[in-house]
Amino acid sequence: MHLSTIRSCTLLSIGASIVVTIALNATITRDSVNTKVPPQLSNFQPSINRTDKDTALKLRRNLSESASIGNKTSANYLGPPPPAPITPKTDAQKDQRPSGVVYNYIEPPPINLTARAQLHTQFPNLADLSSSKSSLCAIVKDAEPYLDEWIDYHFGIGFHTIYLIDNSEKHELLQWQNKRRAKGYSVRVLPKPGTHRQMYGYHMCVSEFKEEHTYMAFFDVDEFLVLKKHSNVDDFLVQHLPKGALSISWYIFGSANTTMYSPLPVTKRFMYRDGTSEEDRHQIWYNVKSILMLKDYGGFPQSPHSMKTNKRRAGSNNAWRDTNGAGSYDKLGASNYDRPVDVAVLHHYKYLSPKEFYWKSCVRKTVDDLFKDCHKDGELAPKYVGKIYDDSAWQTLKKNVPRYAMFDDFM
Repeated sequence: MHLSTIRSCTLLSIGASIVVTIALNATITRDSVNTKVPPQLSNFQPSINRTDKDTALKLRRNLSESASIGNKTSANYLGPPPPAPITPKTDAQKDQRPSGVVYNYIEPPPINLTARAQLHTQFPNLADLSSSKSSLCAIVKDAEPYLDEWIDYHFGIGFHTIYLIDNSEKHELLQWQNKRRAKGYSVRVLPKPGTHRQMYGYHMCVSEFKEEHTYMAFFDVDEFLVLKKHSNVDDFLVQHLPKGALSISWYIFGSANTTMYSPLPVTKRFMYRDGTSEEDRHQIWYNVKSILMLKDYGGFPQSPHSMKTNKRRAGSNNAWRDTNGAGSYDKLGASNYDRPVDVAVLHHYKYLSPKEFYWKSCVRKTVDDLFKDCHKDGELAPKYVGKIYDDSAWQTLKKNVPRYAMFDDFM
């Protein structure tokens, strides 16, 4: 019999076998195969779907290759074609992080544990790296002159790790991070240039590191947490944040009649703030910032002043509370009109000196690419001086990071 006739018969037999098998297999779904056996089966005219046709064509190719081997030496037969090469991941795919936000992820160098042991002699409340309850996240743009004091202050009250979203165009804080980690500090810098990055940054912090901590605070680098009744932040949060998110109210600090920058700590330079009485309050006295129980995170935040919570775990999408266990909030949780300040408060050094305030308001722009508190003609909004003397943040810094006491010898 001619070879082509043999192949045709063989293929028809295989097609018939496929149809019989499909008919007997009751577990195959109606959408994937046609389970009816056609009446032409006795004439070897099977009715098969596209999948079975592909299978038959593949078998035909295999038969053709097998038959052709008889006319070739085994040395000439190279076998089936090699599998397609695996396409390497693009840079964007490599940078796709658990947060879903794409950024240029760079693994940080390890913390120098020898240097860390020495830090315990300089920071009485320095957190133990084996116990990582409290963390802090902030977005930073052109704030290098103020950054070290802010970092030292919050390590001084017991924060375990501080995460910074670097909003510069060229990851300017990378070397700063590496030097700090070499000296034993648990800091991480995540680059995210561009505009409108604050909520992105907060989402990055939570999604990337929620398994490493119990709590995470979301402050700016001109905001300092002052604890009135606790020596460290862990003890404070264990008592006041059982679930959801804790709101911390502001005190607004003014310029204290200074005129320009000086290379001294912010908490020493500015000691006059607004008060609690109606006549002494600043116009944005009601604003708050948030500390989150990480397991209760409810997704991408709607405001830099508050965090969404998970309804199933926290009981509500807006499970906000203040240090009194309550609060009178707006719909975003950005404002608390009760404003408790007896247990904890944020010292917000919004104004600094007039020259510094002009630079950050009318020159630098905010992380949202706005000229904030700057009039259209380039003139600065009226400056705020402050009314109530308050040096508690400065005293806290000197107590928890004693080397800062040296600045008392300067004006």
